[in-house]
Formats: sequence, C-alpha cells, structure tokens
Amino acid sequence: MSTYNIGDIVVRKSHNQDIYFKVVDILNRDSGKPIYLLTGMFYRILADASEDDLIKMDLAVVRPTLQREIMMAKRNTFRGNSVSRFFLFNRVRRRSGKILQIDSSERFLEMCRDHYKEAGLLSVGIVADENKQPELVMRALKNNRPDILVITGHDGIKKDSGNLNSIDNYRNSKYFIECVREARSYEPDKDKLCIFAGACQSYFEGIMNAGANFASSPGRININALDPAIVSEKVALTDRRYFVTPQEIAKITITGAEGVGGIRTRGHLY
Repeated sequence: MSTYNIGDIVVRKSHNQDIYFKVVDILNRDSGKPIYLLTGMFYRILADASEDDLIKMDLAVVRPTLQREIMMAKRNTFRGNSVSRFFLFNRVRRRSGKILQIDSSERFLEMCRDHYKEAGLLSVGIVADENKQPELVMRALKNNRPDILVITGHDGIKKDSGNLNSIDNYRNSKYFIECVREARSYEPDKDKLCIFAGACQSYFEGIMNAGANFASSPGRININALDPAIVSEKVALTDRRYFVTPQEIAKITITGAEGVGGIRTRGHLY
C-alpha cells in the first residue's frame, strides 16, 4: 500500500529537499515498491522518486515559500518590462502582441494568464498534456491567430541519462519539438510568430533547431513557472521597430541565461 497519495506535497531527500513537488501519479502501486510521479510546485520539472526518498510536507509550511517565489517573479518582470509597459499604457492606440499559451499545468497557466492580465495583454490559454499538444497546436493557431505562441508544461532529464544530445533522454522534449515544427509549418517567419517552447531541463538545441525563437534550457536547469510568461510579455510589449535579445531575456527571467536562451527577435507592439 502506498504511503503517499496523489495531491500530497513532498520533497526529495536525495536532492537536499530543494524543490517542493506534488504527487500526480503512482506507478507500480501494487508491487510493494511504488514509484511516485512528481511535478514541481513552482518549477516546470517532472520527476519520479521511490517512497523512501520522499518526505511529506504541510501546505501551511510550503505556502509562504511559494508566495515569496511569486513576488520575486513579479518584481523581476516589472523591472525588466517597466519601460514597455509605460509606453503601452500611455499610447492607447498601440496594439500589443496576442499570446497563445498551451500548458500541461492548469495552475501554472492561470498564474501566467494573471501575469498577462496585469500587463494589459490579450492572451488565450489551453490546458493539454504534453503528449497531446502536437495534435492540437495547428488548430489552436488557426483559431486564435496569435503573435506569440508558448508551448510548455513539465519536463526533465531521465535518470541515468548520459547523452544529453539524445531526445530519448528527455521526458517531454520530443513533444515540444513536434509542436514547434507544426507551428513553423503554419508560420515560417520568426518575426511574425514568436515561439517559446520548453520546460525544466528541456533539450534546448533540439527545440531551437525545430524553429523556436526562445527555448529552455541551455544549462539543463529547472525553470520558474513564470519564465515563459516573462519572455512573452517582453516580446509583446517591445516596439516592432526594435528587437528583444537573449541578453535582455537573461536579465529579466528568474533562471537567467542557463534557464532560457534564444535568438534576436522582433517585438510585437504596433
């Protein structure tokens, strides 16, 4: 019988209890040695752990830390995009880029949409598991005609993976890559459709080669839940006469250059 239940908040002993996770599935439940599938509470990481590696946490203990993480993300973003926001709110005839975000996490998607709303941005959100995202991305693009597409959720490097240039060693990167390829067949011009794709520890080079403007994670590190929204806001609120650079993105995202990389990309504020 399992010691932990779906929905429990846990930390891993083997990783010095560094990240709060939620139990989202239990594998081998009847074998006597269950494996728990975990997603980060504020990082887009997907992992698994054995029962003896976990410690259950009380939500009352975890909540203040999560709130601090959210406030830190908001401070970072406002500092990075304050000039663009000033121009947007003081030139009412301008139109910012429309954002379409497809995310496997309903909670993270709502956090991102709240973030867009605070910035005065138009966004559409769709919740879909990573393996379902490639099937629906083309229809979602045609129905919503966004300027900026975000494909995200959870990811991670599989245990005991040696070759980080093999797509088989990543949990969900292959789905992000498929989505980007589909999106680029819809709109090949990277200045007309800006694409962010990836999550924690994602196969950065594979996603970029598929046609993304920005992706995670060059350093194979965990990215913050709001990092995709921070990138999207910056592009949406940058005047189309100017470009957003990877260096600028590194300064305003929570996880910096190791978490998100990309190419010089035209803004979408008209």
